[in-house]
Amino acid sequence: MLRWPFRRRTPKPQADPAHAWALFGAMREDAGRFAGLGDARVLIYFPHGLGDWIFFSLIAPLLDPTNAYAITRFGDDYVSVAEGSALLEPLFSGVRAPGDGSAQGARHLGIALCDCDGGKVRVALPPPLDDAVERFVPEAMLWTDFPETQGRTAFPYHTKARSLARSLATRSRLRGFDLSQPLRSCFDFAAPAALQARFDESLAPLAPPGSRVCVLSRTGFTAARKNWGDGSEARAFAAAMRREDPRWRFVSMDEEDLGEGSAGFRALFGRLDEPFARLYKALAARADLFVGVPAGPLHFTMARGGVPVIGLWLAHHPDWYDEPNADAIHLIGRTVKDRGYDRRPATRTKPASLRHRIVQLETSEIPATAVVEAATRR
Repeated sequence: MLRWPFRRRTPKPQADPAHAWALFGAMREDAGRFAGLGDARVLIYFPHGLGDWIFFSLIAPLLDPTNAYAITRFGDDYVSVAEGSALLEPLFSGVRAPGDGSAQGARHLGIALCDCDGGKVRVALPPPLDDAVERFVPEAMLWTDFPETQGRTAFPYHTKARSLARSLATRSRLRGFDLSQPLRSCFDFAAPAALQARFDESLAPLAPPGSRVCVLSRTGFTAARKNWGDGSEARAFAAAMRREDPRWRFVSMDEEDLGEGSAGFRALFGRLDEPFARLYKALAARADLFVGVPAGPLHFTMARGGVPVIGLWLAHHPDWYDEPNADAIHLIGRTVKDRGYDRRPATRTKPASLRHRIVQLETSEIPATAVVEAATRR
């Protein structure tokens, strides 16, 4: 058992001297023997994107249950996704947009990833994070860089999240789970009732009762090559769906004009002044269809379940990231096959119980007609 009490410390020179300081034993996935830590209170510093927060929620149940876990980053847009979790307590930084803490005078809590080798480190905690951490009273810290696997690891550790689990949980603990079955998120995907009511009021002018709501996410943040074209196919898809059924309405996560019956996410809901993940929980509760590329909204909707999903894959493969979802169909462009991504260990070694529903296209791009077909044949 580790016992490094929370206390105020003399700050390092690179951090704001007005900040509170804490003393922890800090580890990363490849140093510090985190898997062997038990009966401790653990602060997880997780400066990663929304999709990675979703992935971590899949493996959190595999971690040692004798520990208590809190999770944070500078960027409450993402931290809010962990609200209501029974396993991960979210600690809010007071910073809405994702960042590294530099603007608060505490870049990555005043430490570097290489400092996390199991020894004690002094961590800078700007307000209001200082009070949140002090209330949690952590004894140790985990900061993982969450390395990409790109499909190069074999079943049962074939996804990015599962591969990380090998380093964060003991072999004996992992053997206690049936890893041939899909992992389930520990997050609560329901928005607070009061927010859901306000959200529905904001949605009603676009999508009154009786409408069918499609969420469309054409672009991501990490790689332009995975984006779905220039927007013309997305607009053609929306127009075709409305011809099939005029009740369809479209919420663009990219703030694009998709034609009649569409609006951007921020244009609709920005005035609610809530963190992004909290708002997206409310949107997912009203969605009848999700169409999108591998980015945070897709991974969120896949893990949530209950919403028909059409994944659009132009430069990656679903076997690298997501657990299978019976409500999902993935359209994969020809380039993915040509590059042999479907022949990597992540795909070749996994059992039928973990297979995604996939439509392999013979075109490099994904035409609107293919997406309409996937949506209407469900």
